[in-house]
Amino acid sequence: MKKGWVLLWMLLVAGTVMGQRIGMGKGPSQLSDRLYFGGGGGFGTGTNALGLRYTYFSISPIVGYMITSQLSAGSGITYQSYKYPDAGLSLKQYGVSPFVRYNFEKLFAQVEYNLINSGSFSDPDVRKNYNRLLAGLGYSMPFGSKRGAVNAMAMYDLLYKQPSVFNSPWVFRVFFSF
Repeated sequence: MKKGWVLLWMLLVAGTVMGQRIGMGKGPSQLSDRLYFGGGGGFGTGTNALGLRYTYFSISPIVGYMITSQLSAGSGITYQSYKYPDAGLSLKQYGVSPFVRYNFEKLFAQVEYNLINSGSFSDPDVRKNYNRLLAGLGYSMPFGSKRGAVNAMAMYDLLYKQPSVFNSPWVFRVFFSF
């Protein structure tokens, strides 16, 4: 049993020692080498389950800081707009999302807290805050420059309970980073 714990500890230490990121080599690194930016957005139009036409727009930039070659922390902000012209309704959501990410080569694990402020479909003038605690895994596919990547991630909301304002505890994202 003791040998198993020693082996596990050595593997964890070896993983942190071997992982290298561009700009995170020997010697002091500059702030610009440790910062990364990214985000995503969306646009859609269609008809919902109630037969109402809608238009959707979102933007969600992020900024992160590489604490070590594998561990980073950062935050994102979110803006989403939903318009239902048949109902004369417009909803806007705002949010902030601090996160911690650990990289394993091209795979990464992320934990993120979401605080989302939104009006509701039944009363858009009354705004409420909603909380999510997301944990999940992602894959990063590098492209172009030294730091550019397309990322895909699946996360699960650990605070999810029925009934909820969210359709599902699962969150799927595709986003860019550079």
